[in-house]
Amino acid sequence: MNLIDSIDPFLMQLVILPIIVIGLGVLGAALTKKFWLGPLITLVLNLLYELWYSSYYYPESDTIFTSWNVILPIISLIISFMVVFIMKARAEEN
Repeated sequence: MNLIDSIDPFLMQLVILPIIVIGLGVLGAALTKKFWLGPLITLVLNLLYELWYSSYYYPESDTIFTSWNVILPIISLIISFMVVFIMKARAEEN
């Protein structure tokens, strides 16, 4: 846990976490060729992170979900759709 504790929360929430959850969502969509899977994976991973973060750092308070649970899946949807569309178009060309 020392590594996670040493990372600045601002950097974690605005750079590292979006890259990881959107990247894994798009990867899942690309592997299955189903664009809707990207935002679903992104949403689940971000919800799990927020549940873990709130219970680890603020165990006495209630969990409050942030607007990132809407923003990140929308970004993932757009990227996943483009990736799957391009993959299917290239497969039809060959």
